[in-house]
Amino acid sequence: MTGPEFATIRKSLGLTTAEWGRAIGYTGSDNVVGSGVRRYESSGREIPTWIARLALMYGRHGIPADL
Repeated sequence: MTGPEFATIRKSLGLTTAEWGRAIGYTGSDNVVGSGVRRYESSGREIPTWIARLALMYGRHGIPADL
């Protein structure tokens, strides 16, 4: 998965970078979480396979309400 594909899924779900980061399991301040997501989206950091698969699942089925 490319960074722009990752960003497209996030935007289609209407999430901020911090909200998206929390949905995929990151913790910490909004700035730290958002910064990590922005690195993935800008292709500054490789997206791990498990995160790419989770992103695709969320893109197809939505994010569970209990997250």
